[in-house]
Amino acid sequence: MYNIEYRIRVGEMAPDFTLKSTTGREIRLYDCKNKKSVLLFFFNHKKAECLERLKTLAEDYEKFKEAGAVIFPISILRLDEGRAIVERMGLPFWILCDDDHSVVRLYNMGKCSSTPAHVCFEVIHGVERPTMLVVDTSGVIRYIQRVDASGNPDNLTLLEECRKALE
Repeated sequence: MYNIEYRIRVGEMAPDFTLKSTTGREIRLYDCKNKKSVLLFFFNHKKAECLERLKTLAEDYEKFKEAGAVIFPISILRLDEGRAIVERMGLPFWILCDDDHSVVRLYNMGKCSSTPAHVCFEVIHGVERPTMLVVDTSGVIRYIQRVDASGNPDNLTLLEECRKALE
């Protein structure tokens, strides 16, 4: 078996994945090809600023729908944990639960423990780099931006990038 390292850069194909959503349904990224642009939000569900960013995405959910975009928040958590977040926050979209860390590893959004003398066997403890990616209808990454403390990228920027990804 080969270990493929994908380049997660603008202009590259987004690696395909299938994850369970908080509805219990399996969601595949490439099922959106030729239909919608996709906003991937890799977030750490244990960080308040990431949850706040989820909340601001939820506020403009209808605008994203109107723009032909689907929002896929992804975090390393179990299905029950994801459901609790969706219910507690009243999110209008579901969370994709990466409980085996496979997609966070695939997109290089996490890192293993920083404990001294820790031997890494690719056990990832969380999303270390909260990041937004926009994937166009052909599966190509068109936008990547790390989420910063000031809330960037803002929803207007993300909406514009999602609209451009439909062209």
